[in-house]
Amino acid sequence: MGMFDLLRGRKAETTARPRNSRPPPASTQFEASQLSPGSANSVRKDLLKVALRDMLMRNGIPQAWVSADMLRTSSPRREPGLHVRFLVRRWEPRLMLHGPALEREFTHRLMMLDPQAADWLMGFSWQFALEDASACPSLPHPGSWTAPQAAPQQAASQAPATKPGDIIEGPVTIPRSPDSVRAELEQMLSVRDEDHKRHTKGGDHFAPTRPATL
Repeated sequence: MGMFDLLRGRKAETTARPRNSRPPPASTQFEASQLSPGSANSVRKDLLKVALRDMLMRNGIPQAWVSADMLRTSSPRREPGLHVRFLVRRWEPRLMLHGPALEREFTHRLMMLDPQAADWLMGFSWQFALEDASACPSLPHPGSWTAPQAAPQQAASQAPATKPGDIIEGPVTIPRSPDSVRAELEQMLSVRDEDHKRHTKGGDHFAPTRPATL
């Protein structure tokens, strides 16, 4: 519309356009799951609950620690399906440490229940829904994220090769002189003779036992 038309009071013709019209979404949209009983998504929601229960029970995780929300999803690239949002209700660092493994275990349990679950399971997300967040640690120093990790402590140093002189380890044979061996043998034979005399009535005519000459 030119300036002359504006002065004459003419209005430009505009194309009617809805006030609330929006371009089609280009990303996945999430909606609260309000499913009618008996529908396909209602059955899938029950399968997701069973898979979550089996995953927690078989891995020894208390069921009160983790729950899940089932969200209906719509995407221009896929058919509508369900998105699983895990809710962490108890602070346990190992849950996040093993988060990818828990997702794989959950998917494995779900595929055992429905082999076609890969067609309608849209993905996972995690949300903290802690009743008490006082046990959660605060953020570390900014430089700690990219700082090289400290090397593990070295094993204890090896024991010294030499030992104190007054400590003997293991079976050790100490050389002995012939005189000490003979004296010990004579003492043993003397004790034997005395014991024999005490148990023999009237004595005997045998000479005391003597060790042979070495």
